[in-house]
Amino acid sequence: MKEIIKYTNKIIQGDCLELFKEIPDNSIDMTFADPPFNLKKNYRSYNDKLEFQEYLKWCKSWISEMVRVTKPAGSIFIHNIPKWLTYYATYLNEFAYFKHWISWDAPTAPMGKSLQPAHYGILFYGKSEKDTKINELRYPHKRDRKQGFLLKDYGGKKDK
Repeated sequence: MKEIIKYTNKIIQGDCLELFKEIPDNSIDMTFADPPFNLKKNYRSYNDKLEFQEYLKWCKSWISEMVRVTKPAGSIFIHNIPKWLTYYATYLNEFAYFKHWISWDAPTAPMGKSLQPAHYGILFYGKSEKDTKINELRYPHKRDRKQGFLLKDYGGKKDK
């Protein structure tokens, strides 16, 4: 397992399919992907205009690698727009266990020719149905110095 040490506590950027080849099976606690959204936009470094089936085939290849390198009790997170997350989830359901769909508001410009995404999402899957570990690192909440209660309005923003 010495070769995995160079990846410990690191964010790795690059062609994931090439980098995955260097990573042993079941060796990473958490994997996270934020792939291109295939929105037909022009980027200098990436072709964001793949045909539907070609894009899904590519996605299935890196999703399979994520599952392969994630430890048995590990977590898998994938960020994208809902359109693609539904396809990812269908595929992931064959190999891992759905835990949560994490979403947040995505303020958009006024509507043009079509509806804009109202949120982005992150799929959270575990390789194990019951043993997925996500809460190993916890930090205590700051407490109010005078009252000893948890701060619910950190920074006083609710009063403004």
